[in-house]
Amino acid sequence: MSKVVFLNNHLKKFRERSEIKVVLDDLRGLAHYSNINSEDKNTTKIFIECFNNKETYKDFLNKIPKNVDKLGRYYLITAYWIAFVNFYNNEIFSDEMGKMLESIDENTILLDSPHFCKKVYYYLNQIKLVDN
Repeated sequence: MSKVVFLNNHLKKFRERSEIKVVLDDLRGLAHYSNINSEDKNTTKIFIECFNNKETYKDFLNKIPKNVDKLGRYYLITAYWIAFVNFYNNEIFSDEMGKMLESIDENTILLDSPHFCKKVYYYLNQIKLVDN
């Protein structure tokens, strides 16, 4: 093997993007949905419990307290779904994110964007038509 080939193989490792992986320590930060208010400890607790119990985003949606505003709900469901698919189904994460981003006509994931979170929320909760 020539030195040039060896060097190119070595550099290739550093050119590849690292895979996104959610870890359990990130959950508390993901559950904090308001940038201007302090953390809602009850919502954070529900977020983490649902995640650890492998509950679906729809189950989590039903458990979100009534005092959480619409934008907070949009963010929480988006963050929960992305974290859930990434953590529990990492092998299909790229495919699922690609389908979702294509469906909502977005190219970039911006969890702090209310517009993005609203689009993801409605994508996840769209009505499925049943043929007779």
